[in-house]
Amino acid sequence: MLGQIEIIDGDGRRMTGDDLPRRARQVLGVLAARHDRVQSKDALADAVWGADLPGNATAALEHYVSVLRRALQPGVPTARSFIVTRAGGYVFATDRARLDLADLRAAAKIAERRPGQLDVREHIVELAPELPFAEDEYADWAAPARAEVKAVLVAALLDLAEPAAAADPARALRLAREATELEPFTERGYRLAMVAGAALGRADEVVRWIDLCRRALADDLGITPSADTTSLRDRLLAELHTPGTRTSAAPDNNDTADTHTRAR
Repeated sequence: MLGQIEIIDGDGRRMTGDDLPRRARQVLGVLAARHDRVQSKDALADAVWGADLPGNATAALEHYVSVLRRALQPGVPTARSFIVTRAGGYVFATDRARLDLADLRAAAKIAERRPGQLDVREHIVELAPELPFAEDEYADWAAPARAEVKAVLVAALLDLAEPAAAADPARALRLAREATELEPFTERGYRLAMVAGAALGRADEVVRWIDLCRRALADDLGITPSADTTSLRDRLLAELHTPGTRTSAAPDNNDTADTHTRAR
């Protein structure tokens, strides 16, 4: 589900979301976004059709569930399907089918408990080359999962960029760039990019990233960079213009812009 929908069965047979009827794909998407939680037929129908609810929504929903079961698990009895009928609704059971979104959520919980474990962050970045449900990115049901994955991915990218700023500043700069492209309102990303640019001896990169930060915050939030960000710029530029001074300190992780409602 992370990126374009892709289904791979036990024999290596592949399907994409484009191989499914649009409504069937959306039913699958809603169930995947809310995996391991029973969704009533009414809730599923409301998520998929919204204001365009058909006259007999329950029958339509049951039809598309049948379409999914036949297409994704041909020849598998309904009782063994990963789309389980339960309590008058349906549930995507991840003990019957592996789901990358579920794997990412599990990794995010581990990352919260283990702040310094970088391999977990690397796994998150590998799992999520893109945000989920690309085919239905503007659907109301997809928005919460996309926002959740974006927040997890941005945090992982920046957690990886921070220790890399001194050891591998070029990689740190790339990671910080990816994070700010996903979430342009996180000042931590700009600060890490500034530190990485300074570690590369590039005063122009420091200036460029503070300018990008200023424009992003002003254009969308109507605020200016925090004192932490501007003081970091001043310190880095001063060090770069002082012969024999090496820039290595990581930026402060406090991020005033992160307290604002994210707009993307």
